[in-house]
Amino acid sequence: MPFRSSDANSPNPRWSRRSFLAAGAGLSASALASCGFGEDTEEPIATEEVPPIDAATQAPPIPTQEPIASPVAGYLDPERWAGRSIVVASAAIGEPLEAVEVAFLEAFAAATGAVVRHQELGRDGISSLIDQVESGEVVWDVVLIPTEAVLPIAQQTHLSAIDYNVVDDADLYSELLMQHGVGARLYSTVMVYAAQLETAPRGWEDFWNLDLFGGTRALRRWPVGTLEFALLADGVASADLYPLDTARAFASLDRIRDATQFYEDGKSPVEFVRTGQAGLASAWSVRTALPDVISLVKPQWNGGMVAADSWVIPRGAPNTDVAMSFVNFATRAVPTANYTRLQNFGPVNQNALTLLRSDIVASLPNAPENLSGQFFENWAYWAENLEPLTAQFEDWLFNPLASPTAED
Repeated sequence: MPFRSSDANSPNPRWSRRSFLAAGAGLSASALASCGFGEDTEEPIATEEVPPIDAATQAPPIPTQEPIASPVAGYLDPERWAGRSIVVASAAIGEPLEAVEVAFLEAFAAATGAVVRHQELGRDGISSLIDQVESGEVVWDVVLIPTEAVLPIAQQTHLSAIDYNVVDDADLYSELLMQHGVGARLYSTVMVYAAQLETAPRGWEDFWNLDLFGGTRALRRWPVGTLEFALLADGVASADLYPLDTARAFASLDRIRDATQFYEDGKSPVEFVRTGQAGLASAWSVRTALPDVISLVKPQWNGGMVAADSWVIPRGAPNTDVAMSFVNFATRAVPTANYTRLQNFGPVNQNALTLLRSDIVASLPNAPENLSGQFFENWAYWAENLEPLTAQFEDWLFNPLASPTAED
């Protein structure tokens, strides 16, 4: 099969703008931590009573559904791209990389005859993408990055526009269709609670009620999501979140600051709830499906924030035509369903849900009953506001007397 995996030979990392550093580095770290890619910044929380989660289980579990072998419409000629090759870059390693290879890279190679190689993106990969474009020596044809980073990179003219005459968007979620990127996989930030609770929290109002569920909380040390949840807890409807009323959000956070641990490690929130160190926590949905915790913690989808990673094509990529064909293939129902059966991310093609077992669908952020109570992250808003709100969030966290108020 014409598929090869190799290590990346990335150029030296360099960030051209502080705002892009915030958008790219912060979101890349969140995606890496939530998905089991790269290294974590903190050790897992452990107690004498409850053993820590084994590091080997930190990738989402592999479901048991057999591969879906149906052909992909439009990809029935195994010689279509014979003699051509592309390099796909992503942060995936280990089992997550195996899922990317099986569902997308090897499948595209078999369907078209193209040679497909993978290179590891790494934590400095977005800056490497920029360096490649600015130097005119582009190696990567397709890159998988956090969706929040798409617009900042595109504003620097470093990405090719997606050709929607090639990429069929009919069955994709409209929120994932951008001029310079298209969604690859979905996940959510949700509230997590102990599975043994007789009564589940109903939403962020319960999270903010410190008289309930032990009175201890955990939130991510990051404004994205944290500010939205603070507003939902204060009575703002999800449809009215953006643009964020930041003064109101910080005033809402003031109410639970002293009872809240602000974490950076993607493993921490589930561990906090699992060990009783926090009654409730925000966490990535993929973490709630880990084999060691799936029976111990549960997600509350109501009020969850749906996020995504996206496929992009660097400007000047040497094989743009094959790359665009790959992006179309990787967003079809069969490949996205095959990826989801291996990793607990929601498929971006809505028809993929009909190809998956009902128990797998029920665990996904975009299962209809789960998606109905959630909202999509507003990536355009955060592209414009991430840097100042990150600074404001850090100032609020460490300088309580400087906190903004709703009256300011």
